[in-house]
Amino acid sequence: MVNRMGASQPLLLQPRCPAQDDPVVLDLLRLVMATSGAAWVELELVPEGGSPARTFSLGKVSDAGHFSPIAVGGDFKAKLRVGSEKPLAEEFVGLLGLGLTRTLECSRLREQITLLRGALDTTSSSVLLFDDRGDIVYANPPADRLLSLQTEDELLADTNGASVRPLFSLLCTLVERVAAGDGASASWKGTLDLADSRVMVCEVMRIPQASNDAQSAVLVLLQPVGAGPEARVDAFSENHGLSPREQEVVHLLVQGLTTVVMADRLGISPHTVRDHLKHLYRKTGTNSRSELLGLIAGAAQPTFGDGDRVLAD
Repeated sequence: MVNRMGASQPLLLQPRCPAQDDPVVLDLLRLVMATSGAAWVELELVPEGGSPARTFSLGKVSDAGHFSPIAVGGDFKAKLRVGSEKPLAEEFVGLLGLGLTRTLECSRLREQITLLRGALDTTSSSVLLFDDRGDIVYANPPADRLLSLQTEDELLADTNGASVRPLFSLLCTLVERVAAGDGASASWKGTLDLADSRVMVCEVMRIPQASNDAQSAVLVLLQPVGAGPEARVDAFSENHGLSPREQEVVHLLVQGLTTVVMADRLGISPHTVRDHLKHLYRKTGTNSRSELLGLIAGAAQPTFGDGDRVLAD
């Protein structure tokens, strides 16, 4: 169900029947036949909310038979017919209703898990789920690629000048801190500068427990927001086939230096710098410094609020 402020449990907005060949539902029907000695059994499930009803059966169903309504928890109504000499015992029907209720709950949870994993597997963010022991129990494809890089020792990190260590070692430290914290310390948000010049927003949050005895977990989100300035300039230079001298001019240009200062840095005349700029305009299809700088910068990088800054070297 959904209220006006957003979704509430369960996640799937409408109840749906399990698949026609759901093995657990069919096993329940086999149990009915074995217990009652029925020649056939037929179960009709009717979900609330307009989703299609579904009929499950075993054996050769006929018009003759005994009808038993089944009390099912949740958003379903159930009817059972059995081809037996006498109706099912009331106590047996009650137990069958409990088993069917649990079966429908598990079927719905499986659908939710499939839906959520499909969504997480298609996002560009890296998603990691840690259990209460600090072990990774889920990693979506982008996170899995980061893990493969980590195994090759390509991702090292330091924070606030501390000793360099693997990025995932740092993440584990943050996970431990968040898992042990409370209130505002039950989450952490900051930015990561990776060794390959990518910039990521990192958010670590503890997942609220559904009950006191439920297993706790910590979720880590790594959202790429772009590359650092040096990497953007290098990529820009490679894409436009710039000469080594033109690349030097571009690196000085993004620092906001004037033509005279650039000439002094490069040991050439201001006139030569202007010639290099003209060549850059022609190669990149721009007409001014501002257009060229805008092309180099690409999309504006977002800004973030307070948070620790983690530097990956």
